[in-house]
Amino acid sequence: MENWTSAEVWAAILAVASAIVLIANAAEKIAKAVKAAKAPAAQLEKRMDELEERMVTAEKKLDSDRKHFDAIDASNRVTQLALLALLDHGIDGNNVEQMQHAKEELQTHLINR
Repeated sequence: MENWTSAEVWAAILAVASAIVLIANAAEKIAKAVKAAKAPAAQLEKRMDELEERMVTAEKKLDSDRKHFDAIDASNRVTQLALLALLDHGIDGNNVEQMQHAKEELQTHLINR
């Protein structure tokens, strides 16, 4: 640095500063490019997470509906059994035991509901 003039020193400082700015701009552009390249994967991941949440909710609702339909089916079986016993008794006047059995099943079903 013995023979450097002030103009040369300023030129060197400006060159270093320009190099720093150039490297910073290049790094920013590279970061934007990487982020843009990863954007579709991030969107897909977010969408998959949302769909998985919806699937869990739908499965819970389906399980609840299945239990509800099973309860309705059980009620229908008991009601049909009681109706059949009434029809048999109404037709021939017998089948008192069948009617008592139907009554017991209907009571049990209504109590356990």
